[in-house]
Amino acid sequence: MNLIRNRKGHTPHIVAVTAEPLPTRIASLALGTGDLDCVYHIALHELEIVVMSNKDQHEMLRSLIDGKRLRDIIDLPFDLAI
Repeated sequence: MNLIRNRKGHTPHIVAVTAEPLPTRIASLALGTGDLDCVYHIALHELEIVVMSNKDQHEMLRSLIDGKRLRDIIDLPFDLAI
């Protein structure tokens, strides 16, 4: 990480791609050390539907999405183009 901190110019977009089914586990990655710019999920829409029945998981998922820490994999190419 020192190379990134001392780098001149634009830093690379550092992301993680996951298929993890539990938002609380995704949160440990997305909110962890802050070294990742964003976490992308391969089936975010489907995950939202599945966790509707569990209040804690749904709240965690909403906070990750609203905080722009978790995004759909479809957004990745557009985010990299910026």
